[in-house]
Order: sequence, then structure tokens, then C-alpha cells
Amino acid sequence: MACLCVLFEDLRIELSGVQADDLGTLDECNKSGRKFYFLRRSIATLHEFATAIQELDQLPSFQAIKADFNVVVAKHWVSAVVYFKDHANYIARMRNNVGGHFGRASAKAAIAHLLPDAAGSLEVIFTNRGGGAKLFFANEIVATGALYHVPGSCVSAKSRRLVRHALVAFRKATRAVDCIVYAYLWERFGRG
Repeated sequence: MACLCVLFEDLRIELSGVQADDLGTLDECNKSGRKFYFLRRSIATLHEFATAIQELDQLPSFQAIKADFNVVVAKHWVSAVVYFKDHANYIARMRNNVGGHFGRASAKAAIAHLLPDAAGSLEVIFTNRGGGAKLFFANEIVATGALYHVPGSCVSAKSRRLVRHALVAFRKATRAVDCIVYAYLWERFGRG
């Protein structure tokens, strides 16, 4: 349960990072890059959620807690468990394509599949205290690599499909934590 609680807060922060209009210096290279980064991280968190929910559901010590679930809570819990069991492979593939760290294989695939209209830029700043670079083109590379395996006829269709699948999983993960909070944690924290 502790693992699910931490993952829930991670997911909340990641989704806030996707939805925020302005995050100051995090948007320095571009807002869409920051949003896509948080979406990718949230998908990695979903993968961890899938594993944690399956493990928790199988624990002998959790069976007594589940036995106390009312009909509505039990329905939502079972729905989440079944969803993450049925979609475990898909979520793992999605995580590997989009949410995992961007490794050599991802970079090679992205470069090989960049679209002809791919664009980006590089900014280098020199000051008397040193300098720094902003790699505006990096978002194009990661988006190409991340969306390469997602079915769809164009980048926007691929993006919509990815987000649609992620939203369903986010809802299931959130409901699973709601079940734990309602049926177990709320009372232990002095149900208000």
C-alpha cells in the first residue's frame, strides 16, 4: 500500500506537469517538450502501478482488507486489478517505447525514422561566466522515438492514441488508490 501511495503522488505530480500552463525555467526549451517529458514519466509510473497492484492483490495480508471492501469499492478494485492484468504487456511496451529512459536503441530508431518535416534548433549562449546550450531539437528526437511504435497515420493521431490509452490507465490507477484510502487508510488517519 505504501508503494501505491507514493506512486499515486508521483502520478499526480507528473500529470500536473503535463497540464500546467507555465513552469518557468522548465519550459525554457519549449513547453511541449516539458509536457511530453511528464507524460513519458507518468507512463513509466503506470507500469510500476500495474506491478504494485498485482502484487498487493496477491498478498495474503491484503486479503483481510479486501474482504472488508463494500460492493462499490470491491467493484472498482477488481476493475483496476483486471485492467492492469489484461493490459500489463501493453503498458510495458508503452513504457519501453515512451516512458523509459531514452537509451541508445531508442535514439538510433528515432534518428532512422525522423520525418522529412522534422525541425529543431540549437541555441548556444556565451557569457563572461561561461555559457550553455539549449537543445530545442531534442524534443523532436524523443517524440519520434516514443511514437514510432504507436499505431496511427500521423503524429497527431499517434499522440491522441497514446494519451487516450494513458488516460484510461490513469483513471484505473487513481480508483485503485481511492479504494485503499476509503476502505483502509482513511480510518487509520482519523477519518474526518
